[in-house]
Amino acid sequence: MPYITSQNAAITADRNWLISKQYDSRWSPSERARLKDITKRYKLSWNGNTRRVPWNALLERVDIIPGSMVATMAAAESGWGTSKLARSNNNLFGMKCVKGRCTNAPGKVKGYSQFESVKDSVSAYVVNLNTHPAYSSFRKSRAQLRKADQEVTASTMIHKLKGYSTKGQSYNNYLFAMYQDNQRLIAAHM
Repeated sequence: MPYITSQNAAITADRNWLISKQYDSRWSPSERARLKDITKRYKLSWNGNTRRVPWNALLERVDIIPGSMVATMAAAESGWGTSKLARSNNNLFGMKCVKGRCTNAPGKVKGYSQFESVKDSVSAYVVNLNTHPAYSSFRKSRAQLRKADQEVTASTMIHKLKGYSTKGQSYNNYLFAMYQDNQRLIAAHM
């Protein structure tokens, strides 16, 4: 939970900074560098022209994933951290590695991403949801909530997660039931 909280705090800081800069006409070199870094981390192209910043795409990607949703998915995907994938690869989310980039170290689960730490696993999961084309509808739904001035919550966003599992909507229903059954437990650790 501390990793999820710190990840969301860093995202919120970047998001708030972006919102504060959105209508500025003057940019210092360090501000340009920060924007360049953010666009790179969120896999968006930007040519450096501060008059042509992809604001909508940026604000759609630079946003939090509700902590209790992250915790629920980690619990669901890793059997509450007991799966071989979680123990051997520090992979709490069942994230597969990209072909050609898989390292098959002894004692690791082949075909799945390997992380140095649980913190790295959480970070990779958040980056994945915020950048991968498969989750663009998730990001669009989150952006619509923001525009309507509604809170981005686990209960809302779990149902917006398309394409994470081959089981489709039944997976989302399973996650939502798991979230509801363990809401107090997850909240106690946030």
